[in-house]
Parts: sequence; C-alpha cells; structure tokens
Amino acid sequence: MEEKKIVLVEDDPDHADLITEVLVEGDTETEIILVQDGMAAVDYFQELGIEWNGRIDCKIKLVILDLNLPKVCGMEVLKLLKKNSKYNKIPVVVLSTSSDQRTIDEVYKNGANGYFVKPSSYEEFVEKVKILKKCS
Repeated sequence: MEEKKIVLVEDDPDHADLITEVLVEGDTETEIILVQDGMAAVDYFQELGIEWNGRIDCKIKLVILDLNLPKVCGMEVLKLLKKNSKYNKIPVVVLSTSSDQRTIDEVYKNGANGYFVKPSSYEEFVEKVKILKKCS
C-alpha cells in the first residue's frame, strides 16, 4: 500500500482525537497531521510549498477542515488551498458544527469537495468519519 497523509485542521482536542482514532484504525499506511488553528494550517502549507520547490508530488490525500478555528477561520484556509495551484487538487472536506445553508453554499463556492455537519452523538460522529476515511 502507498503511504498517505491526511491533514486534519481541528481545534477541538476531543474531536481531533476521535477523528484520528477512526482514520487510523486498522490502517498502518496513513499518517494524520494535526493542525490546531487556522494560522498553523496556513504556515504548514506555506512551508510545504517551500519544501516542494515547485514540484507537486504531495502524499496528502485529504484535508479535513473545521470552519470555526482560532486565528484564521477555516473558510480562509479553504480559499488559500483552492486558489493555489500547488494544493488545489487535494480534496478538502469541511467538517463543521454549522448547518447554515449560506455557509454550506459558500464552502462549495470556494471549492470544497464535501461538507459534513458534526453530529451530536458519538455513534453518528464515528459513522461520518468512517465515510471520510473511504474518501482518502
């Protein structure tokens, strides 16, 4: 199997732990890169771009992005990723507490590949993350 990376941009430690646990369960080939705020996400991708030195051979298979982040909001991170030719081919799925249709529409308008509302129950949350795992 090919090594793959999933970038998880999530500031809630409980959500991050649950998502990570489900994504790596039974999978030794996946590395989860946890970024806990929007500015750290921007910095991560900017540093990654420097490392690539113009080459696009990224092993990132998926970005899971929360919208309500400290420092820089998730929508701005999404825009950065989708407007940059180095990253715009990486699928981005937003996982957020917001079920506001205007927000969902804006997310898709800015290039997201998917949108999931974070469920309130543990079981539903696990099921949503298992769907995300299949996308990676």
